[in-house]
This record gives sequence, C-alpha cells and structure tokens, in this order.
Amino acid sequence: MAEPRIRLLPPELADQIAAGEVIERPASVVKELVENALDAGAHRVTIEVEGGGRRLIRVSDDGSGMTREEAQLSLLRHATSKLRAAADLTCLRTMGFRGEALPSIAAVSRLVLTTRARGELAGWRIEVEAGAEKDARTAGAPEGTQVEVRDLLYNLPARLKFLKSEPTEAAHITEAVARLALAFPSVHFRLKQGPRTAFDQPPHADAGERARAVLARELYEAAGEEGGIRVQAFLAPPADSQATSRSVHLFVDGRYVRDRGLGHAVLMGYGELLERGRYPVAVVLLSPPAGTVDVNVHPQKIEVRFTRPHEVYAAVRHVIARAVAAAPWLRVEAQAVRVYAAPPDLEPYRARVREAVESYVGRAQPPLAAPAALAADPQPPSGAAPPSASAFFASLRYIGQLAETYLVCEAAGELVLIDQHAAHERVAFARLREAHRRRELGRQRLLFPVLLQLAPDELAAASEHAATLDALGFDVEPFGEADLAVKAVPEALGEADPAPILRDMLSELGARAASAVMQERVDHVLATMACHSVVRAGDVLGPAEARALLDALDGVDFRGHCPHGRPVVVRMRLDELERRFGR
Repeated sequence: MAEPRIRLLPPELADQIAAGEVIERPASVVKELVENALDAGAHRVTIEVEGGGRRLIRVSDDGSGMTREEAQLSLLRHATSKLRAAADLTCLRTMGFRGEALPSIAAVSRLVLTTRARGELAGWRIEVEAGAEKDARTAGAPEGTQVEVRDLLYNLPARLKFLKSEPTEAAHITEAVARLALAFPSVHFRLKQGPRTAFDQPPHADAGERARAVLARELYEAAGEEGGIRVQAFLAPPADSQATSRSVHLFVDGRYVRDRGLGHAVLMGYGELLERGRYPVAVVLLSPPAGTVDVNVHPQKIEVRFTRPHEVYAAVRHVIARAVAAAPWLRVEAQAVRVYAAPPDLEPYRARVREAVESYVGRAQPPLAAPAALAADPQPPSGAAPPSASAFFASLRYIGQLAETYLVCEAAGELVLIDQHAAHERVAFARLREAHRRRELGRQRLLFPVLLQLAPDELAAASEHAATLDALGFDVEPFGEADLAVKAVPEALGEADPAPILRDMLSELGARAASAVMQERVDHVLATMACHSVVRAGDVLGPAEARALLDALDGVDFRGHCPHGRPVVVRMRLDELERRFGR
C-alpha cells in the first residue's frame, strides 16, 4: 500500500511553524512578553536584552503573577485568560488573547518562566527547551512574573540567518518598547541593552506627557468624537515632518497597528501644510465603539479591520484638521509695519544667496563662475563660440524670476521654466556624491557642541550608523540617555541648522537599513543634505546667480529631476503658446 500523501505534522514541527507566524524577530518576542505583563496589571516592566535579543531577552513585571497550575497552562497552545467565548473577540480590551505567544517562544528557545501570584508564599519556576519541559519546581520570587528567553531560534538555523545585525535588532526592540510606552503612559518601562540603559520612562500623568517625553518633541493635542469614535492625537509642527511614515504612530484600543487608511487620514488632516512625500510626527489614539473592530486578522495583531472604515477615517481626518487649523504653530504674531521712503536695499540679502550658490554648487569642483563674472552681464560676449549641444542650460537666455521660485528662460522656439530649488538640489547632490566617493567631504568643527534630543529609534539609528555619519562629515556622540552631542558638521551645510538635517538623515537610515544596499542609503542621506543646503522657493536670485546655476546644471547627470524625483525643468514650445493665444 502506497504511503499516504496527506499526514499529520509532528508536534514539534507544527510548533515551529506556528512560532514563525508569531516571531518575526527578537522585537516580536519583547512585544508579546510585555503585552502579557500589561494584561497582568503591571505598573513596572523591565526588559533586559543581550546580543540584539538573540542571546538573551528577560522581561520582568510586578503584575498579578500566576499560580503553579496557571503557569503550566500558559505554556500550552491555545491557553488564555482573555477569552471565554467567540463573542468576546468583538469586544476585546486586552493586548494578548490568542494563547500562542509563550508556547511559540518556548518552541524556538531555551525559556525559563518564574512567577509568583499575589498573596502566595512561594513562586514557581519552569524550564522549557525547544518546547519540551525540562524542570519545574518551587522557587523564591517577588510577586509578578519573569520570562527569560535564551538562544532564540537556536533550533531553527534557517530562520536565524535572516536576522539582521545586533544593532539593527536592538533598534527594533527599542522601537517596540517605545510604542508600548506611548500606549500605556501610567506604566514605568525600562529597557537595558547590555550594560546600557537604552530607554527609561517613569510613569507619566497622561498620554500627552508620555508622547512628548518619548518622541522628544513639542506636540499639540487634538481630541474629538464622531459617531462614537473617540480620537486623541498629539501632533508635531509640519516643520518636524520626516521622510518616512514610521513617524506616524497609530493605536487602536491601546494596540499599535499599521493601517494605510488611517495613515492617509492623518496626512489629509494636515492638508497642504505637508510637502509631498513628507510625513508628520504624530501619535493617534483611536477608540472605536465596541464590536466595530476586528483585531483577529493578523498573527502578530498589528492589523485591524473596521466594520465602518470610512467613518473611522473621516473622524480621524476631521479631528486632526480642526486641531491643525487652531494649532499655535500656525499663528503669526502681529508685526509693526515698516515704511520705506525708498525701496529697500536687497543687495545684502542677494549677497547671502549668491554666497550659498557659490558655496554649494562649486565646493567639490572649481567655482561656478569667477567673482568678476558674477557681476558681469549674463549675456555671452560677442563673437563667442556657440554652446555645444550638451550645454543646453548654458545656451538659455535668462529672462527673469517668477514668484521667487522659477527661473524663466528662452530657448530656440520654446519657453523654459526651471525650479530653482530642484535645480540647485540636483547640482549640490552631484557635487556631494562625487566628494563622498573621493572621501573629500570636509567638516567644520562647532565652537560649542549642539545638543539634540532624539526619540529612542533615532538614537538607535545614530548608534548603528555612526560610521556612515562620520564618513558624511558629522561628528556625533551620545550625551546622557536621550541626547546626541553634535561636534562637527559637513562643510557643505554652512550655517544650516544641523538638527532637522540629522533627524531626516536618521529617519532615512533607520527606514532603509533592512532593505537598501549601503550606496542607496548614502544617496538618500546625501539627497537630504543637498535639500537642506541649497536655495529654496522664495529666495531672490539675481541674474548672475541664476546664470551660475544654469551653467552648473550642464555639469551634472540626470539634471531633469532632483534627487527626490521632482522635475527640474518644464518646456513649452512657441507654437503651443501661439495656439493658446490664437495666433
């Protein structure tokens, strides 16, 4: 008789497969264990990690603890204290409910569970290796629970090799703890990465105080209710926006979730205040009516499904939009009206812009133009050789500046509009990239270090990518538990404020660490530096500065778009203009 093609999996293999659904990386273990502690009513949770979580994860809490029978049941599959019937799934207010976390973790590690229930004289200690119980006995222990996980994924080498470097995994753990801290402001969270305390947040009075402490920013509170959907949000000014959506923290009933619809609703609430491709720093706490949200759609419980999603998204959008409209960072203080007997002298302002153009367009190569040429008439001298076919921008006849944003030029038979910021950004990016390739990115020492307060994930990114920051011209080092001391910055940044530049760079590095090759990461960081170091919309450019910028565009590749993908130039043929005017 032929062997049947369908058969039951061995229990140990089934456990390992189930563990793969719950445990993506060490941060997943930390998240599950801390959620169990919170469900147990803990007021203080301590997390200790070694080797990025591979060697050791230890989570201790002062919660209700467990009796001997409860401790043994907790290590069996589908055992939970959160559910009694299927109807309970529609009104969950707990973090964990599947009954799979502990047995899944125990199946791929060496786990020790030590617990003592409140009021009990002694505790209980259980040792499990690869899902099999090795020892169980009474033990002295404080009230609460401690779970110690060693050698995570040691019996799954194929999964182990997919983990990232220790600093990367440590950064994910810090981020996971910070998210839990945002949702539970009354709980004391302490995270130790080896001998270093990476995160320590004592109890806070409310969610706003905790959000400001964790994100290290001034945040404006928004709150409201629509259709029974309660929304509370803490919003940073648009100037603090970041390059990735990781800065938008979404919570449903205290549970961190990923939801594109909710994220889009937050962006819509900010409206036109955000530049395209930028994301606000925001914490959004959502409480929908009981029975209108399904949290049982993802093994790691990071996705939810709403019965009335459009109403939920509308509530978030409306609450944030109303708050943004009244936010203090939109107010413009009344200023005295200055009256001039003659037009004001713009030359000092133009000189600063001219200096910026010369500094950043010509740093890695010879200057764009000699100082004398900047003051000369931009038209080519009579008898000069016509420009080559490749020198398109140099061949343009500069007409003027439109809305202090666009350079208006004329080519043979067409009108040419050039975005001055995108153009200068493209030139600066090319120069910076070449200087970085040659290892010629100079740095300037700061007379006094600049202290920059960062969120935990930003500090983790700074630690992990210290060598990259150094190669780019930054000299930074940790200062205390939440600050970064900036001692030197790239020369290319000139007088620009290093704080927003570093925040953007750390956001880019953190977001792309897992998926991008090093050159791609460096290119995105160089693009960020270029964006912050060039002329912007609203800057006044004289003919000489505009001419120098046009000439420089011919010396770089891919000059049709800025490093972030926006077009540099728009061309309209003369016959199209004539058609529109009916000529």
